[in-house]
Amino acid sequence: MKILFALLLLAGAVLGNIMGTYRAGKKDFFDPELLKIDEGKYIGGFVANVPLRLSDGRTVELYELLKERPTILVFSYYTCEGSCPIRVDNLKKVLDSSSTLQRRDFNVLVVSFDKRDTPDTMKSFMAKREPFTKHWKFAILDPQSIDRLTMSTGFKFFYSERDRTFVHTSAYIFLSPDGKITRYLFGIKPKEKDLRIALAEAEGGKVSLSSVVDLALLVCYTYDPSRSSFVINPTIIFGGIGFAILGSIAIFAFVSNRLSRREVQ
Repeated sequence: MKILFALLLLAGAVLGNIMGTYRAGKKDFFDPELLKIDEGKYIGGFVANVPLRLSDGRTVELYELLKERPTILVFSYYTCEGSCPIRVDNLKKVLDSSSTLQRRDFNVLVVSFDKRDTPDTMKSFMAKREPFTKHWKFAILDPQSIDRLTMSTGFKFFYSERDRTFVHTSAYIFLSPDGKITRYLFGIKPKEKDLRIALAEAEGGKVSLSSVVDLALLVCYTYDPSRSSFVINPTIIFGGIGFAILGSIAIFAFVSNRLSRREVQ
């Protein structure tokens, strides 16, 4: 019996060691932290001015496309069956349902980071999601331009041979008309409010009639990196509470004063 118990303990120890090695191996295989973008390093910097081959066959410089309007840059490869199409679809859904955003002057630039993508895979990706509003542009890059553009934005990716897919960062990157990175919104499900505020930031000081309300939102909201979203500015909350208290005191004093006068009379 003692021998059997000892064998069971030994087997348990061996199995535990194997599982520990397996978990360690999995951790070494892929660490999600490696995909994080250091926002502080890239916000305020400029993207590389690379040539883009658009879906209509034209080749243009990125800065020519950015000219005079903010841009939402979305890195997505066109044969992806994972987060890429979901990210594009969710953004399209928000833009299609928002009359406010439809009136704004901006670009959505979807760019593939897969050197194997072609005009045909790009058009196939688009055909599954048409129609698009005037804001949308789709492009592919040559391998050298892929490296330059992704490195200038901090976008990270690698190809998993085992899974035959790309592992990559999921982010909407906002660019000003002069090519400056102004904001990252991470995730695959953007909110209309966040898009409006981020676009107002990206306008780079150019105020249009359609962006006045969105610029006002910048005062009321502040960006929370932990949520990758804009949240109510606590200064506004406490300021509002302060004004409410002062207002209540003033009203109370006014009413008390009126009542006192009546009693005297």
